[in-house]
Amino acid sequence: MIEFHHHESLNSVPWAVALGVVSAYGVNLGALEAVLASAQEAVSFGAPEAMKRIQAFESFFDQNGFRSPLGYQLKRIQEKGLPGGSPVVRALLLCEMSTGLLMGAQDASAIKGTLVCDLAQEGESFSGMREEVLCRKDEIVLKDEEGVIATLFQGPDHRTRLKKDTKDIVFFIFSAPGVSAAEVREGVWKVHSVLQRACSEIQVQVYESRTPLVEVD
Repeated sequence: MIEFHHHESLNSVPWAVALGVVSAYGVNLGALEAVLASAQEAVSFGAPEAMKRIQAFESFFDQNGFRSPLGYQLKRIQEKGLPGGSPVVRALLLCEMSTGLLMGAQDASAIKGTLVCDLAQEGESFSGMREEVLCRKDEIVLKDEEGVIATLFQGPDHRTRLKKDTKDIVFFIFSAPGVSAAEVREGVWKVHSVLQRACSEIQVQVYESRTPLVEVD
């Protein structure tokens, strides 16, 4: 299980930061394909509660000079359905669009040491998926012992990206002002419900600033 901590700097954030972490080990892509085939028939995209959360993320991103990907993704999926390609990415999109919560998926086996949720320092950067990414001061970030692996606004790094042979996957469920820890838990259990029949082991952690970490096996 990924060891997870938070830095006390998050206590300075004026809203209650919540983060969900779902670690899935030994993911079977064929089994995940089968789960997705049935799940996407039953799921609803763009429900009112999900739209409210998408709008909360879009407002938060816009206030900080970024663009949330959720609204654009929802429009494309409503028009064309889930895309082809990686079943892990499709599982991520299904969970995001059905809950309205911003999520990320990365290679759990590439994470080195303890995972920490923190605020970025001035000048902190990391190798992103396409180029070097400069973190915004006090941007919410995830770090391991080698550096930043993801930011809320600017996405994941290259080192822990998903690969074709990735079998151990960590999903992150983010929050924003107006998105509560209870709603993040809903997202966590959505990811859990999709992945539990397609992996050998799955573990859940939910964090809210100023409160202890909750772990659920």
